[in-house]
Amino acid sequence: MGSAVHSFLVVCCIMWKISILCGVFGLFVAVVVSDQSFYCDANSCPSYNPSLPPRKHIGCGNNGGFDHECPSNAEIIPIDEQKQLLFLKLHNRLRDRLARGKVPGFKKAAKMPMLKWNDELAKLAELNVRTCKFEHDECRATKICPYAGQNLAWSASFPDFQDVNYVIKNSTREWFNEYRFANQAHTDRYTTGSGNGGQIGHFTAFIHEKSDKVGCAVVKYSKGEDQYKEYLVACNYCYTNMMFEKIYTTTTGKPCSQCKNKKCGKVYKNLCDKSEEVEPIPDVLKQNRG
Repeated sequence: MGSAVHSFLVVCCIMWKISILCGVFGLFVAVVVSDQSFYCDANSCPSYNPSLPPRKHIGCGNNGGFDHECPSNAEIIPIDEQKQLLFLKLHNRLRDRLARGKVPGFKKAAKMPMLKWNDELAKLAELNVRTCKFEHDECRATKICPYAGQNLAWSASFPDFQDVNYVIKNSTREWFNEYRFANQAHTDRYTTGSGNGGQIGHFTAFIHEKSDKVGCAVVKYSKGEDQYKEYLVACNYCYTNMMFEKIYTTTTGKPCSQCKNKKCGKVYKNLCDKSEEVEPIPDVLKQNRG
């Protein structure tokens, strides 16, 4: 009664740059080990600067344990079916709102897909939060999502009044709310992760039309004598922000008008039907492919 409550939330996103001059460039541990050949292949995570070595994949050589710098009380929050559905509902509701033209300053979307849960992206997100560091990993590519993106959020509270669902809701809301610093020009041609007064990269990754898959993870721990309860949230998306590409296709007509099957979903009526498949490949590579 009468005690002070303090909470903080910080978000962080990742932006990848691709040069037009470049060419084509059930156990948790079992999942990680099974793809070691791909994760450790230099071609899976090429550097965007030819003079630099390939980027390190989070899954390469990773045994799935906590980083040595993590507190002994660190614990992974199990992302059961209920929490998967929560992550998906929060993302798809907001993508649906954008698609129907109800986000101030943004046009309707012609082919915004519904996000579906992807276990491999979630496992790689778990490897990130197991570092107990609010930092992006260099690479989280999969065979299906070779240009996977990532949003991160960190929050802390004292006393520990936050439940995990609150943390998930708050993190996703803050990522999306960066639309306040963005405008249509930012999404018509992505050139920066910063907008009018703040970051926009979480928002653009959140709504990208080349992402139809997502996987997330959460870790909880406390450090030091103050015993603040800290949470790290990571969501990996099938595609990321690429310089000079559009984030989504706009329309003055009806949402879903450019979905491959021309059908909207039954639950999210402004997103493409759940059977919609997208190709998470940069535009420049599609052009080179002919």
